[in-house]
Amino acid sequence: MTNDLPELSDRKKKLLYSAIENYIKVASPITSLFVKQTNLHDLSTATIRNELNALEAMGYLKQLHTSSGRVPTTKGYRFFVDETLKNSKFYEGCLQDVKEDLFARTSSLSEIVESISKVVSTKTNYPTVFMFDGFENLIVEQIKIVYLINNQVLVLIETNAGAISNTISANGEITKQDCDNASNVFSNIFVGKNIKFLNQNIDLFSSSIKKCMKEYESVFNLVLEVLEVYYNKTKSKVSNQGLIKLLESPEFNTNKAKNILSVLDDDDSLGDLMTTNEGEQITVNLGEENNNEKLSNCAVIKAPVILNGEKIATVGVIGPERIDYASVASVLKLITDEVKNKLNKGGD
Repeated sequence: MTNDLPELSDRKKKLLYSAIENYIKVASPITSLFVKQTNLHDLSTATIRNELNALEAMGYLKQLHTSSGRVPTTKGYRFFVDETLKNSKFYEGCLQDVKEDLFARTSSLSEIVESISKVVSTKTNYPTVFMFDGFENLIVEQIKIVYLINNQVLVLIETNAGAISNTISANGEITKQDCDNASNVFSNIFVGKNIKFLNQNIDLFSSSIKKCMKEYESVFNLVLEVLEVYYNKTKSKVSNQGLIKLLESPEFNTNKAKNILSVLDDDDSLGDLMTTNEGEQITVNLGEENNNEKLSNCAVIKAPVILNGEKIATVGVIGPERIDYASVASVLKLITDEVKNKLNKGGD
């Protein structure tokens, strides 16, 4: 979504951009004197006041009843975001201290998701959502079924993004040999295929493979159960590390804070919120663009996580419309780039 920018002169664009930039930093309503003192020293206060009046009439700013100053509207923020992302040179310094060990301590997919969510939330100081909206695109690299004791079975599924594992009780008698044999059969069939293929079960296989699979159908069902449990449990991961800062923002009263909390606690709302368009890019939704009245004063900045050309997830940050867009976008871009570099086949 973009603005009809030709209606803005270069001076209006410069004034609007600098005014919003300062408002983001200090949360102070924009006045002509403030703009003159901070940015446009060569213009008179009267000229700046006229320009601010014009920007208000165009819908980029609105006047507060409690102050002589103005604050940005969603349309104003949209202009600012588009200009910022178009001209921004994403900086890497903000993540140098965490990039090296982002994946070093674990191969568990759950812990990798936890790590990414925590890093983004820590660096942006706002709540972060990690949504598996492309879970079925994960590629199977190995399947291991390990018999434990008392009919307990450990199912380990290595994927191109990390390991999925769980210990579950088997229905009926399953032996160690069943598990070993099934591991070999499943690895031969499923390695290199995506989760979607695996989830489509044995109906896709030829009759000869079906006959082979039938012998291990109970074990195969355990694999599917682990995937289903994992997906339902880990479909979305919310890091609330920056929640206090969000709720302390002057834009939010108690009711608005409760609205945000209710969205963060609802998988369906998060699923709608984290939807991204095709392509590897930063997406910013502002106010009503979120299609959720509970987030009418919020900005959602999100980016797809791409592995081997397929989207497997979306990571996003929720904050006030007065959020530092350039910094948050930089963090998201660097994190998603790091995921590609570390996990993509053939990557460095």
